[in-house]
This record gives sequence, C-alpha cells and structure tokens, in this order.
Amino acid sequence: MKISLKNIEKKYGQSQALWPIDVELDQQFITILGQSGCGKTTLLKLIAGLEQPSKGEIRFDDTVIYSSASRKNVKPNKRNIAMVFQDFALWPHMTIFQNIAFGLKGIIPKSAIPERVEHVMRLVKMQGYEKRKPGELSGGQQQRVALARALATKPQLILFDEPLSALDAVLREQMQDEIMHLIHELNCQAIFVTHDQTEAMTMSDQIIVMEAGRIAQIGSPEEVYRAPATPYVADFIGKVNWLHNRQSIVRPEGVSRISRPGTIAKQAQIVKSTFVGDRYLVQAQVEGQYWNFYEKQPLEHGKRLQVFIDEKQIYQLEGLH
Repeated sequence: MKISLKNIEKKYGQSQALWPIDVELDQQFITILGQSGCGKTTLLKLIAGLEQPSKGEIRFDDTVIYSSASRKNVKPNKRNIAMVFQDFALWPHMTIFQNIAFGLKGIIPKSAIPERVEHVMRLVKMQGYEKRKPGELSGGQQQRVALARALATKPQLILFDEPLSALDAVLREQMQDEIMHLIHELNCQAIFVTHDQTEAMTMSDQIIVMEAGRIAQIGSPEEVYRAPATPYVADFIGKVNWLHNRQSIVRPEGVSRISRPGTIAKQAQIVKSTFVGDRYLVQAQVEGQYWNFYEKQPLEHGKRLQVFIDEKQIYQLEGLH
C-alpha cells in the first residue's frame, strides 16, 4: 500500500507540532526515528486517525482517508489498521482470550472468533495462555498478546508506537526479530516509531528521521548512515567523526592505524578504550575533536599515534550549503 501525506501539518493552539509534510511511503517496514518531542508519535496518530491534522490530505493508495479541503475524515476503525502501544493497553480484568476477541466483535462471525484467536496466539507463540489475565504475564508475554490482538483483525497496516522500549535488551532484540518475521510472513505493512537508532537500522526497509516537527531525511538504513543529509542526521545515526570544519564525516570503520594507498594521516591522542564485544571502541582526540574508531586490542590512555582515514569513506553532507 502507498501512504501519501500531502501538506500534512498539526498545530496545538499556537504550537506547531508538525510542519507541512509531503511524503509517499510504500515500503513494507517503515520506521519513524527521532528524539523525544520531535513529532514522530504525532505523525503516527495522524495516520491512525487518533489525531486530526490541522491541514492537508492523507491517502491510502487512491482512497482519501483525510482531507481538510473536502472535510473528509475516515474513522480509525474504518481504516483497516491496527496499533500496538508502548504500554500494551490490555484490559486488566479480561482474560487473554477476551482481550484478543474484543476487537473482533462485529468484524467476523461470533462462531469464527475462537479459531481466529487460536491462530494469532499460535503465531506469537502464546498457546495455552488464553485463560490468564495480563497481570499474570511477563512484559514480553504481554507484548506478544498486544501483537496478537493487532494481527487478529488481519489489518493492511500495523502501527507500532515504541512498543519495545519497556523490555530488557535481550528480549527486545528477540521481539524485533519476531515482529519483522510476522510482518513479512503475513505480507502486511508496518510503521514503527522508535528513538532507538539500532532498532531502526536493523528492522527497517525505510527510515524517516524527524527533527523538531520536520522530516530531516528519508532513506534506506544504508542511505541515512552512509550519506546523512544534515549534521543532525549524521550525529543521530551511529557514531561520526567530523572533518573540514563539519563539512564532511568519516564513520569509525573508515579510520584505522594502517597506512594504505588512498589514506590520509592524522595525529591522535588516545582518551579511552571500551570493550564492545568482538573489539574495542577507541576514543581519541584528533585536531581538537573526539573521534571514534575500532581496534582488536585496547590502546593506552594518553598514547600519541597516527591514524589513517580511507578517502573513499569520507562523505560530504548533502544538507550543508
């Protein structure tokens, strides 16, 4: 499905939450990424119909979902979408079966509900928990139930509002894999809001980076990492080393201690080495700035040495004038 936003903006009184946005989204797994307060959740709610834009038009393929000009606003339950929230939003007094079945009333025949609930419970690996209540489940199990509830209506589009932020690191990574697998297996579309850069990079076909109510850049994970459009995007996506008075960048993997043809030498003083699993992240002062690069072994604090930049990995920022 192609989601078209034309001149969409949102104001709360005199406060501009979203500046006019024109964008078409047609990838399967789209992530809206940005810091708190940048407008990413507001944009998601406009697509969901939970908030009404101040101006503009939203289309799902050729169908107008919202238009300020024609005063059309399709209700959320008529948009064939589902939403998974950060706080799970499960009814505490209902069983897991009842939580999932609740959203199916009036959508499918009553006699077909048990089979549909069983199907989605199996998809999220929660068979046997139907009679429990949310308070009897762990955070990860509750998140699986929230996902099952979203899948039950067979939506064309699922919206995720920072759904994994309350989970521990190991479970979070596991749920990332499970969500991606389900989206591809069921061949539906997802828009996923997060402030976590790693989450966005590993899950997305397309990333929307937002800054202060505006879209700073749209692209694949590789594009926003390799060719950031603005200094904000460069700093926000991964680690970055600045060159030429912040006119260009080199990522840590473009810096080494080995001189080769096509490299540029720089003087560095080691600040610290941090073990990050399979290697060390080394921080050093280079030309008055803190740089990062990777080494197999830690380097001594205060040590002076040369580092070499691969010229092919120097990227000029597109957004600078």
